[in-house]
Amino acid sequence: MLPALITNWWSLITIALRAHSKCPHHQFDERALCLPKLLPDLLTVDETTAIIEATETAASKRNYTSSRHTYYATVDLPVSTVYADGGAQAAAAKRAVHKARNATIDDLIHRCGATDPTLHDGFVIKYSTSRQAGLEQHGDGGRYSATVALRRPRLSGVHVPDYASLEPQTCELRKRGFANETCNAEFPERTFGREHFSPEYPLLTYDDFCPLSCLGQSCDEVEPHLRTKCDCGVCASTSTTSENDAYDFEGGGTRFSSLRDVVFSPEMGGAVVHGARLKHGGEDVTSGDRFVLAFFFDEALCQAAEQGATDVLYTSLVVVFVLVPLLVWVAFFADFEDSAKEKVA
Repeated sequence: MLPALITNWWSLITIALRAHSKCPHHQFDERALCLPKLLPDLLTVDETTAIIEATETAASKRNYTSSRHTYYATVDLPVSTVYADGGAQAAAAKRAVHKARNATIDDLIHRCGATDPTLHDGFVIKYSTSRQAGLEQHGDGGRYSATVALRRPRLSGVHVPDYASLEPQTCELRKRGFANETCNAEFPERTFGREHFSPEYPLLTYDDFCPLSCLGQSCDEVEPHLRTKCDCGVCASTSTTSENDAYDFEGGGTRFSSLRDVVFSPEMGGAVVHGARLKHGGEDVTSGDRFVLAFFFDEALCQAAEQGATDVLYTSLVVVFVLVPLLVWVAFFADFEDSAKEKVA
């Protein structure tokens, strides 16, 4: 028993020491600012259908939850519940979720600098006009996030508003370090100007994001106001916003206020993958039901440290450098007093 406890204690200490040098807090990790990208065709129609049917079956037994996330709650079910109570489609749904998860992890490793991303939370969200139409702007926990579209949107692709590239991109207050100053208060149509930003969840300038990725757009189809900015040598092959004749819902999409209101709307079976420090939210659904599979990822080492290894390290340091010297000091003076009494006697 004791050797096993010592082995487990030392394992936790080792994890904490490694994490101390390799894991900045997720709110300061540059990898958590990985720019969004559309990943097409992660899942087939049959696979997205299996996830939705399994989720609806599980919800008929357990009901959708709206209290799992403290600050930015969604109407959702964790994938573990979908697997357990999803009925005939549960196994197929589980295979589809794992397929989407693995494809997302590949992108995080090759594009975002992730080393060992592990799933922190996976859940299916249902947006509808009758209960929850969208989700306000926020940053996520962990380091990386992804949402997989499970139904067909009316509009898909990447939409960049004209004002994203317009001045003012910065102003004197921002230059002096006021991260919450957007410099766009005089332009009410610029929705990002109403948001609260910080060094942890920043507002990027147009030049910070467009030249690096073209926001996932094809070079020959990129919107006109982007052509002078984007480096088409690194553009992806995803088209710009297009309207689908057959669709399941209207509205929706993920708007990034950190990217000056750029909206990403993947096709059914596709995903948008991004860093968790970029403020984003779900645009309101105006008709139909929108189902998405959401993933929160963290680095395995960092997650293990945050789940208790660091506490074990700090507790051990307190024991070694505070309690042990205190006990030695008490024992020394106890012996000293005993010796003094003996001499007096």
